[in-house]
Amino acid sequence: MPVYFVDESAVRPPVITIRGQLARHLAGALRMQPGEQCWFVDPLERRYHSELTAVSPDRITATILREEPPAPPLRPVTLAQAILKGHRMDWLLQKASELGATRIVPLVTERTIVRPRRERWPAQLDRWRTILLEAAQQSGRNRPPELSQASDLRTALADVSPDSARFILSEHDHHALFGRAVTTLPEDQPLFVVVGPEGGLSRDEVSFAETMGARAVSLGRLTLRAETAALAALALIHGLSGPPS
Repeated sequence: MPVYFVDESAVRPPVITIRGQLARHLAGALRMQPGEQCWFVDPLERRYHSELTAVSPDRITATILREEPPAPPLRPVTLAQAILKGHRMDWLLQKASELGATRIVPLVTERTIVRPRRERWPAQLDRWRTILLEAAQQSGRNRPPELSQASDLRTALADVSPDSARFILSEHDHHALFGRAVTTLPEDQPLFVVVGPEGGLSRDEVSFAETMGARAVSLGRLTLRAETAALAALALIHGLSGPPS
């Protein structure tokens, strides 16, 4: 069952009151009606199984049927993804949110084709945050992934927390397999995974990442598109990190 994120001020047990964009979405796009049930999650990640009692485009009220404490958090996984062309980046972000990424860092690399324009970047980030939010709600997460500002590889690696295991995906199959590498780590250790653009990362970028503590790893013999590689890596992590939240 999908979840919907609400402000703490919306929750006044035994009632939840929804206004603004979420009310318009539920009443308009989803055409939800009184009597339907769904989950709401507040900023403290408390979950409320609720039944809608009144629906209008500017206000929705729901009765709380059951409250649940926050679920165990997802494993911290940062996907540092080189920006891809067109809708491929949108699709990747949607699926990365569904597959449990907790943070996304858009990368500008040597071979990145699409480079953010300063005047358009705030609107682009807002659109991507909406994609991440809607995908997180659809997949039942407790919160959407964090979306960072666009960064170059040097800055992104310099910002990695010291306790994170750092990986850089390589198309060369002589490297260790990513899945096997992850299984050797503590199950709750944060992961930082770098994925290149359509043309891949340059040798200099891979060498630099390795000097910054990143380990080059492979997803196997087949050559994958950038977005496929990112999602294959997240799926491996998701499957190896215990039950979802």
